[in-house]
This record gives sequence, C-alpha cells and structure tokens, in this order.
Amino acid sequence: MGGGMAMHLAFRFHQDLAGVFALSSFLNKDSAVYQALKRNESALPELFQCHGTADELVLYSWGEETNKMLKSLGVSTSLHTFPNLNHELNRTEIEKLKSWIVKKLPVEAPKANE
Repeated sequence: MGGGMAMHLAFRFHQDLAGVFALSSFLNKDSAVYQALKRNESALPELFQCHGTADELVLYSWGEETNKMLKSLGVSTSLHTFPNLNHELNRTEIEKLKSWIVKKLPVEAPKANE
C-alpha cells in the first residue's frame, strides 16, 4: 500500500510536491483523499501511475478507477497499463518511472568554480 500512502500524503498534506507515483496501487471508493480534493483550490502534484492488467492482488480496475476519480477532481494523471503483468515490476515500467522522475527534478545550477 505504498502507493496509496503516497497519494494520501501528496494530495492531502504535501500539495507542494512536483509529483507522486503509485505502482499497482489504488484508493478506496470513499477515500479521504477524494474528500480533501473536493475542497481543494490549490495546484496539485502530478500523478504517475502504472498497473498490470493481470494483477490479481490489486485489481487493474481498482487502479483505473482511482485514476479516473483523481482526474475528475483536478489531478493531472497518467496511467501506464502493462498487459499480462501481475503484481510485479518490469523493466519498461521502471524505465518509464525513471524518465518521469528525471523530468521532475530541478535543473542544477552551474557551479561557480566551473
């Protein structure tokens, strides 16, 4: 439930983050996150979400429903679907996540001695 916890922290308590990611995760239908977002008027972190369609532990439909609900409440979301992937990681998923994180990192200012 790391992704669920990350979404709670980002969308309820730390909305100043550049983004949050959730892999094979979901929020309950009556999540406090949804209630908080209904009252929200500030900018929200972007959500990067991945989910395998063959996940039997956390159903793909749960992740998809979470993504749709967050999008309807003003969150900029991306849901990356992995056909036939169970509740596990694969190389493509990790590469996509790495690329997304790198884009979110601030540009480093050149050092004065260089």
